[in-house]
Amino acid sequence: MTDFPAPPAASPRTRRFSPFLALFVVFVLAGPVLAGTGVVKLFGYTTVRIGERSMEATVGYDEPMVLHWAGSHEIHRGDLVLFQIDAFPDSPPGYHLLARVIAVGGDRVVCCGPDNRLQVNGKSVTEPYLDPAVPLSAAAYEFTAQVPPGSIFVAGDKRDIPGDSRNYVYAPGDGAIPLSKVDGVIVARGTVFSSVTLKPTTAFTDAGLPGASTADTGLHLARYLILGGAALFVLGFICLIVTVARSGGRRRRAAVGPPMH
Repeated sequence: MTDFPAPPAASPRTRRFSPFLALFVVFVLAGPVLAGTGVVKLFGYTTVRIGERSMEATVGYDEPMVLHWAGSHEIHRGDLVLFQIDAFPDSPPGYHLLARVIAVGGDRVVCCGPDNRLQVNGKSVTEPYLDPAVPLSAAAYEFTAQVPPGSIFVAGDKRDIPGDSRNYVYAPGDGAIPLSKVDGVIVARGTVFSSVTLKPTTAFTDAGLPGASTADTGLHLARYLILGGAALFVLGFICLIVTVARSGGRRRRAAVGPPMH
């Protein structure tokens, strides 16, 4: 009986590093992170409806609008803000108004100059957002106010309709609204998920006053992060499954060996 030598032990097959597999794993992990970041940013916005006639020159009555909560950024001249009406003396709580900021803390605001235009810190402001159907002379409600720090002074874009800071300049607080009573800034028309961004006014910076109106980009960024993160996760997951399946198939074929002839 002839003894044949034992076959040599098979050397362990080393797995090759796959850069594509690693990339797809990164996609699967990064996708939820991006989408989650977008969702968190989106929590800073909400859709509101306010039946406000004094702003119809800019925002329609009861039109859906996107509100950016005030705690997330500074409020500037020219911003559209939603505030609690009980900021004014003898006003009931629980109601909200929409108006435009025409002065901030430290400003001296006067109506009106010789040309029937608003004056802030001695500078005449041309306001293109005012209702063109209302003559400046008809909207020239005379007042002078010094806005205390931490407050804003507001008026509607239809200046012939009362009910804003101008009507309370002789009451306690001089018509100023504490920032604690401001809910936020209106940044877009529509809803959180489908909207058109409002173009910020340059009326006050054109007059030589510092501090540009709020130009919001966070809402669109939040949507892009959510959609991009979701797409990245789906793409990475599908490619990961395909890559693992193909790699497993190659290993099985290698284990079986070449076909016998």
